[in-house]
Amino acid sequence: MPQVTRFSIVTPSYNQAAFIGETIESVISQAGEFEIEYFVMDGGSTDGSIEIIKKYADLVAAGEWPLQCVGISMKWCSQKDNGQSDAINQGMLQATGNIVSYINSDDLYYPGAFARVAREFTTHPEVDFVYGDGDVIDEVGQVQWEWLSRPYNHSVMTSYHFLWNDFTNYIMQQATFWRRNVVDKIGYFDDDFHYAMDAEYWIRSGHASLQLYHVPDKLGKFRLIQGTKSLSSPTVFWEDYLEIYRRYKGSHKLSLFFTYYYYNLAKEFDFDLEKVVNNSQAIFDRWQSLPHTEQKTLTLKASKGFDIACLLLASELYHQEHDLATIAFKRGISRTPFLIFHPFCWWYVFKLIAGENISNKLSQLSQKLVDLYRLKRYHYRYQDKQLK
Repeated sequence: MPQVTRFSIVTPSYNQAAFIGETIESVISQAGEFEIEYFVMDGGSTDGSIEIIKKYADLVAAGEWPLQCVGISMKWCSQKDNGQSDAINQGMLQATGNIVSYINSDDLYYPGAFARVAREFTTHPEVDFVYGDGDVIDEVGQVQWEWLSRPYNHSVMTSYHFLWNDFTNYIMQQATFWRRNVVDKIGYFDDDFHYAMDAEYWIRSGHASLQLYHVPDKLGKFRLIQGTKSLSSPTVFWEDYLEIYRRYKGSHKLSLFFTYYYYNLAKEFDFDLEKVVNNSQAIFDRWQSLPHTEQKTLTLKASKGFDIACLLLASELYHQEHDLATIAFKRGISRTPFLIFHPFCWWYVFKLIAGENISNKLSQLSQKLVDLYRLKRYHYRYQDKQLK
């Protein structure tokens, strides 16, 4: 007889009593010809989460949960861990299923997600990952926007949307599943990452030539609310992403990435350049164990990136604070004089010569062109859906 598909699902949990019950139900209510092995790894919650988790685990153990699949087992623990990645890995280490995934304690799976994923893995034995689309929801479950992904592109995943100042992780974690033998090929999640551990895992998989397969169906829901890690700071993902870029692109290619890192820090700290410098030290602390030659390269690239960021900030501040714009411009040029030939320098000087009216119109026109390129090149699925 053919082997029954088994899903091993891990939920890292910490003080999400308001949502954990709904998350658990989205797992154990999946219907189809498969088994579910579910691990809830709680980090020592004190808000009532443990009582909720235990309630569902007891129902499953007693056979009182209405079964819609071949079988369900549910295990849980509550103990201090070393963060989200560590909690996920602790669950994955116990997994015996042939398809695995994790779902955070405030996110959800769509009904029918497991059945669709199992079918895709059976139909496509050559693929290592199956991922789909989903919705971004608020604290009461109302849809904020659709998340429409697209086929995997390693060069895009290891880049940054410089034109519109955005990361390029378009793979929805809540809609992503992989074969358990993936860990034999690339290992578990890296617990050095606290914000972009999922993106690093997808990129590591692509780097190892694993096959990531996209299905254009909604499989998950991502709850985006105040107080969660995703909204804790506008620059919260940057330290993880700089490490990703260092690993997969090389330290010698980081100047432009540093430019936008410092640019975004400046916007967060009201363009206070001293605060920018002081608050950027954490990323260098992370790299202290690297070889001295690589640390030196990173320091040089960071310095150049900061100076270019000053020019970029000058162009933006020209329309808001002329004095701050002048300070930023002079700081960038005085530290690195050859940047007088950089396009950001030319753009700022052009604004000074052309005046606010003309430069504003050109900025608006350039933004429209950028938006059009972004839509045609990367977000085409949203446009295609509107046209249907």
